[in-house]
Amino acid sequence: MLVATVSAIEGRPVQWYLGVVSGGALAAGVRRPVGACESGPRAIDLRDARDTAMFEMLREAAERGANAVIGVDLGYESIPVSSEGTALMVTVSGTAVRV
Repeated sequence: MLVATVSAIEGRPVQWYLGVVSGGALAAGVRRPVGACESGPRAIDLRDARDTAMFEMLREAAERGANAVIGVDLGYESIPVSSEGTALMVTVSGTAVRV
């Protein structure tokens, strides 16, 4: 599937606009006190979170019959998790199209 941050793909005119699609994931970045136990869910890094969010968006686009997503935008937001630190929310959205 084609993915572009621009609103059009050169030489590939849009045949159908199929709506906005999106995805999201958390990149855990909780700071733990020195000596704290590392148990709990595995923290995923920023790249994994971005890829997970992108995969969710592309899955939704494919369900709508798209073969491309244009106007893709990535967003990052810091979310307080506890007094020990924060996590980073990664979101991605775009317009599912048929070219």
